[in-house]
Amino acid sequence: MRYFIIALLAMLFLAENTIQAQSLVRGPYLQLPTSSSIIVRWRTDSPTIGKLNYGADPANLIVALTESAATTEHQVEITGLSPFTTYYYSVGHGTTVLAGGNDHHHFKTSPVIGTVQPIRIWAIGDFGKANQEQIDVRQSFQNFSQGKHTDVWLWLGDNAYQSGTDAEYQLTVFGPPNGYDSIFRYLPFMPCPGNHDYEEISPPQDTRDPLTHTGVYYDIINVPTNAEAGGVASGHELYYSYDYGNVHFISLNSELGAPITAAHDWTGVNVLSPFTTSPMLEWLRDDLENNDKPWVIAYFHQPPYSKGSHDSDDGIELYMKAMRTNYIPVLEEYGVDLVLNGHSHVYERSFPIKGHYGNSSSWDAGIHLVSPQCGSDQIGEPYVKYTFGPDKNKGTVYTIVGCSASKRDVASLDHPVMCYSAAGDTTIGSFIIDVNGNRLDAYFLRADGNILDSFTILKVDTTLSNIVDPNSPVRDVKVYPNPFSGATNVSYYLSESSIVTLELYDLAGHMWRLQTNTQQSNGEHQFVLDAKKLNLAAGSYIIQVKTEDGNFTQRLLYVE
Repeated sequence: MRYFIIALLAMLFLAENTIQAQSLVRGPYLQLPTSSSIIVRWRTDSPTIGKLNYGADPANLIVALTESAATTEHQVEITGLSPFTTYYYSVGHGTTVLAGGNDHHHFKTSPVIGTVQPIRIWAIGDFGKANQEQIDVRQSFQNFSQGKHTDVWLWLGDNAYQSGTDAEYQLTVFGPPNGYDSIFRYLPFMPCPGNHDYEEISPPQDTRDPLTHTGVYYDIINVPTNAEAGGVASGHELYYSYDYGNVHFISLNSELGAPITAAHDWTGVNVLSPFTTSPMLEWLRDDLENNDKPWVIAYFHQPPYSKGSHDSDDGIELYMKAMRTNYIPVLEEYGVDLVLNGHSHVYERSFPIKGHYGNSSSWDAGIHLVSPQCGSDQIGEPYVKYTFGPDKNKGTVYTIVGCSASKRDVASLDHPVMCYSAAGDTTIGSFIIDVNGNRLDAYFLRADGNILDSFTILKVDTTLSNIVDPNSPVRDVKVYPNPFSGATNVSYYLSESSIVTLELYDLAGHMWRLQTNTQQSNGEHQFVLDAKKLNLAAGSYIIQVKTEDGNFTQRLLYVE
């Protein structure tokens, strides 16, 4: 009888602790966003049957989802949601709410794939340091983005120092005061791993098949492995792709190199056996071959070019060389617009380049440089990338943001592919990308809230057809005569009163601002473009009629 009573008391004790979690340890945080679903995850300090409530009103979370078994690692998928819609949620157990039920705990589903609309992307690299710099970078982003929704959050690797253990992730990423709790509540992250994350998963001396890789990084993530958000299914979390609006994203894994086992070398770091292909490389080619989105952004940890805390010319940088030699040619073949990396604890940003796969000494501007300008729209030199014709999709910009909490005070920063480079305290920061229609604007945001560097990529069609932003009030743009000599007339119709800017671009990306921020009423407007007054050389040009709500672009040909 005595033992029965003891056992009964023990069962009651366990049941009580299963029902009543003492506290929330981690999260809630969001994963695997699509246009109709999302996953909410959180951790409690004792097992409990988790419950999630959600709805369109934070004060009226009318839909409840309950887990089937008690656990400390909670994971609830919400399905059947409407595209690009804001929902509010709370997490807890039974009638107890541990977090949420307010304006701060919300998420926004993705738009229908292919939708053309403004998109904001935030990228951070080498950030899991648990230092003041990490806190400052987080705060600068939150200050910068006040009043504007951020859609996609990219992790560029080395997410938790020193070895990517669970305790390190808790200290540097999830827990206060260093982590991102205030951002996790509403913004899902889409990561790639770095070498420090992989210390806990598979150090370089490991000989295991990548398909057997497990560890904390993979434990904390849910990423689209089966094309749930577009792209081609990879079948596992090692690497993956997805679409958001009219942007295609590719997350590669630069750590899948096997220096001592050629059979499991998926990047090409093995110096004893020549690299031909790998499952990741074949998947990448398949994914890009099937992509139809106009913008493509790829990201992985090890940069192909750098002269920061890591030098891509050094013989020991096998992973950097492997990605440059084996993966960059495929990315450039399919016209990838932007490649983001971490690893080197500086900020570096290249010119648009193509075909440079060797050490810096092999750089030849006459062969590899697509545009000599630095991409600044403020001085009339945005990058122009053509979507048709002999120069279709030529030119990729490479950007290193390995400084979202890490820094290198002394670095040579003299790689010839780079247009802008900086190191030290002034380069602690993160990267913001705004995509809207055929325009991409990118900014390096310092921890103090100032913009250190920015550039613009403008995509234009080199045929005589128009590029029309569906949001633009500009309609019926005509250039006549076209081709022209001397002068030509530009006419356009505004469906509503707008502030209008007219810009002219040549094929090298140089810009002439013909009209700046002019308030115009609805109706028809005309402008005379005089080639001799502008001192234009004979050739092809692109004229863009810009408003705050959208743009209209057309090509014209000047013949002397």
